[in-house]
Amino acid sequence: MKMARVRTFFALLVLLVSVQTGRGRKVTRKRKQLYNKFEKNKIIDATCHPLADQHWGFILIDGVLHALNEEDPVESFIKFLKYNAPELLKKLLKEMH
Repeated sequence: MKMARVRTFFALLVLLVSVQTGRGRKVTRKRKQLYNKFEKNKIIDATCHPLADQHWGFILIDGVLHALNEEDPVESFIKFLKYNAPELLKKLLKEMH
């Protein structure tokens, strides 16, 4: 009799665990981003490049926004040095004279 109670207890325990794990699960879908990285970079360029003609600080803002979007600070810094630093240097030297 005691063995039957133990088996029943374990059977109920297994049943409760299996029901509990299935009930608590929610099916979550990965939400699609509004814009992908390429589109975000285009928006950053379209916003910052015209403003960079007005003030050199927007060249720095452009670089920071691209770095945040790319999520790779080292690569972003190298790209900044390659593409933006020469323009920034020209604007700073022009402003000094």
